[in-house]
Amino acid sequence: MKSSSLIAFASGSLVTAGIAVLIAAGPEHKHHDKEPANEHMAEMSPEDMMAGMMKLSTPNEHHAELMETVGNWNAKTSFVMSPDAPPTESPATMTVKSLLDGRHVMSHFKMDFMGQPFEGYSIMGYDNAHDQYNSVWIDSMSTKITYMTGNKNNDGDIVMHGTSSTPMGDNPMKIVTNKSDDGTWTDKFYDKMPDGTWFHSGTITYTRD
Repeated sequence: MKSSSLIAFASGSLVTAGIAVLIAAGPEHKHHDKEPANEHMAEMSPEDMMAGMMKLSTPNEHHAELMETVGNWNAKTSFVMSPDAPPTESPATMTVKSLLDGRHVMSHFKMDFMGQPFEGYSIMGYDNAHDQYNSVWIDSMSTKITYMTGNKNNDGDIVMHGTSSTPMGDNPMKIVTNKSDDGTWTDKFYDKMPDGTWFHSGTITYTRD
């Protein structure tokens, strides 16, 4: 993912539900508080419309931060299957590429989990129109597309929210991404418990190859 989760991003996002890697069903996007776009369009001149489109399409400091994750990474994963279980640790690799002239990053994550090969892809970017990070994730242990959205907290960490899917049903989850001074990135995964608290279910630490 702190800078950006970028690497969650990037790794896309693993959730602990027996398999360390997530698959979520993302939150709805609601814009009930906004006026219909066509009403604003009727009031805008062609010049204002063009300027607005340029603002929406131009990469900014958020995208530049995402670009810091481009390259090859070695990762150490640690996930727990339940609060009373010891963590399961596995090495992993991730390759991050820039897409569409720096507007998005695409990550390819690979590891062995409990003796089974696992890989996933994520695309992450920053939506200028809605001032938030967005990501999608697909992997070899799921047939779903995971959607996550989020922003930075007061500490500068990127906090992405979504929904994890498990054999027991769907559950809210979040990933907090932090960039350390030594250049490593860390994704911390949390599952929401029945009492409303967040359980720290896993961690991925990325070191540049």
